[in-house]
Amino acid sequence: MSRVVSRVRADRFATAWMIIALVVLAIGLLTRGVLPVPLWTMVHVVTLGVLANAILQWSWYFARTLLHLSADDRRAGLNNVIRAVTFNVLLVVLFAAMWTGAAWAAASCAGAVAAVICWHGLDMVLAARHTLATRFVIVIRYYAAASGFLVLGSIIAGFVAVALVSRHPAGWLVRWQDPLTVAHATANVAGWVGLTMAGTLITLGPTMMRTRMDPTAVSRATRGLGWMCAGLLVAVVAAGFDIMAGVGLGLLVFTVTLGVDVLIPLVNAARARAPRSVATWTLAAGVAWTLACLGAVIWHALCAGNATALRAANLGWLPLLGAAGLAQIFIAALTYLMPVVIGGGPAALRVGMGVLETSWPVRFSVRNTALLLIAVADDGATLHVLWWLLVLACYGTDIVLFALAGVHQATAKAAALRSRRIDHD
Repeated sequence: MSRVVSRVRADRFATAWMIIALVVLAIGLLTRGVLPVPLWTMVHVVTLGVLANAILQWSWYFARTLLHLSADDRRAGLNNVIRAVTFNVLLVVLFAAMWTGAAWAAASCAGAVAAVICWHGLDMVLAARHTLATRFVIVIRYYAAASGFLVLGSIIAGFVAVALVSRHPAGWLVRWQDPLTVAHATANVAGWVGLTMAGTLITLGPTMMRTRMDPTAVSRATRGLGWMCAGLLVAVVAAGFDIMAGVGLGLLVFTVTLGVDVLIPLVNAARARAPRSVATWTLAAGVAWTLACLGAVIWHALCAGNATALRAANLGWLPLLGAAGLAQIFIAALTYLMPVVIGGGPAALRVGMGVLETSWPVRFSVRNTALLLIAVADDGATLHVLWWLLVLACYGTDIVLFALAGVHQATAKAAALRSRRIDHD
């Protein structure tokens, strides 16, 4: 059994969900009433399907590299494949349960997801504890803390699922559905995704720009983790009690700390070598959009009287946070990492990057211009749908280019290996 599991390509789950997400989002944009629980479906196909799978895969890639784990380390290898397979089985069951109104099945899946992510975080902690000390262990602590927030968010999600699709939910669940939804979203998006991306940027950001880290980056990130977690905990607890000012203040602490202790060192590193490639420009745009969207959410939280008002105020900004902010950061990281992981030497690497950089200024400009028009346009306008379709088309192009780059670079890598063998003989 272990041999079969070990041969599963866990990295392909995120790719499959990227394709599924594009189809689901296009259906949601172009039709009405086709998707069951449409808002929930469109949000979770991205956050759980694409981003969570990517985090499960790539966080262990960085952990293996930064902690110098052996190639046969079970936590980063077999255990992580088992987690990825289990997570995706649960995800399929969760979607089926939500679509059919099987509330308790959905709640059970949320609890099982919490258990899988708890295992993921625990293995992160053990890997960091049982390896030689490294200054980059702080990155692993960010990943472990992020796992804790997804566990918390998944537990809350069980109650939200029952309130959302149960035929006869308890009265108290109906009353607290919106506060619990805000708490769940805060824990999962800002906690799980936000902390993971923040930790990754500490080392990956300067690497992508091909420059040295700011000398204060590690010490600042170490100090900032506690403040970010504290701010998020305040926001989650305040949301659960329907205290929206507390949500705003908690997210404000999180965002300011993110800027001061993670992003300022990154900007300092960028001064030596400004963004020049598709990966670094997309990363910069994703970070800027994320800060702008967080600012809007914080302002709405400080002004909202309750969770229902906050959800209504943020309906236009949360898709932008996902598509303009988090998704662009993810695409930027993948654009840099995929050729590096495939490898094959400098020549093969240039082949892969050459494909990924195809017409990138045009793609970058179209995507971010469309996102800007979405931000300022009326939600009900016909052009609003057109701008979203342009954004989806850009992401669809990214997926196609990832596939082509992988094929062309793998071919170049194989040709280089054959050439070296002939020269050796």
